[in-house]
Amino acid sequence: MIPIHDENRPLRRPYVNYALIVINILVFFSLYLLDPLRQRALRWAIAGYGMRPIYILEGKRLETLLTSIFLHADILHLLGNMLYLWVFGDNIEDALGHGKYLAFYLAGGLFASFAHIASSLLSLYTAPIYYVIMDLTTPAVGASGAISAVLGAYMLLYPRARIRTLVFYIFITIVSIPAYYYLGFWFIYQLLMGMISLTGISSGVAFWAHIGGFVFGLIAVKAFGIKPRRRPISAAEERAIKPIVAPWVRTPLVDVYVEPDRIFIMAYMPGLEEGDIRLSVSEWDVTIEAEHGDVRFYRHIVLPVPVVPRVVDPVYRNGVFSFTLYRLA
Repeated sequence: MIPIHDENRPLRRPYVNYALIVINILVFFSLYLLDPLRQRALRWAIAGYGMRPIYILEGKRLETLLTSIFLHADILHLLGNMLYLWVFGDNIEDALGHGKYLAFYLAGGLFASFAHIASSLLSLYTAPIYYVIMDLTTPAVGASGAISAVLGAYMLLYPRARIRTLVFYIFITIVSIPAYYYLGFWFIYQLLMGMISLTGISSGVAFWAHIGGFVFGLIAVKAFGIKPRRRPISAAEERAIKPIVAPWVRTPLVDVYVEPDRIFIMAYMPGLEEGDIRLSVSEWDVTIEAEHGDVRFYRHIVLPVPVVPRVVDPVYRNGVFSFTLYRLA
């Protein structure tokens, strides 16, 4: 599965995220294009500025904890990391602000590096000695640890956001997957592969850096009480609502379809007339209430993306009430 984009537009331009992507690309290609066949400049940079756990444990080359975050081993390594940063980073910058996002990104990369060092030390007790020597002396490079922190923060802040994903299974198709499902399974995979790596079966991937970065993102969101940034609503559309407190209130079946510029909502509520239905709409939620004789319905819907609080094209036909909400630009 390859993420294409999320259906969760930020409310401000993610300039720091853009800058991080540009810096990573410029660093890689400035080295790669010096010697595209033998890649001697790239290998020299990785050897000199990649993070080797053995040096950090000896208190040497501490600057490589940061420089390694901006180095990548090959083009696929670079493109994969930058794709994830492009898809998920803008919303975290939107929630934190530009300066705090940069600090969060770098701190996540540092935490991920220390998690990788800790896993290398743990391998002293779980893996063959030759693997431990290789793991302690091999330079680790890549932005994936810092990006994993972004993923951890995203899963807590926007769990219901939909991720447009390219899926390769018999046929190539594009599906929308909730963030908590997509990123949850991503983390489980990293955790399983990390446990396997402790046995000495190496894949060349620093899975524990990914795990450490992801956990850092979760902890940071909880510890600092970070919330998604929401645009103040000047005037929400509200119709008069008569509270329904009777015990026989039904919950209508609801489908929410998210499109690039709008949300289409359908609620199955048979036995009504259109004038019986009352709506309350704000930027992030919708409340549907209806009453006709002994038939009563109530449903509160939390929207996956912010919308303009104005109902468009409300229609009640054949027991189905449908309407459209336009997404905030």
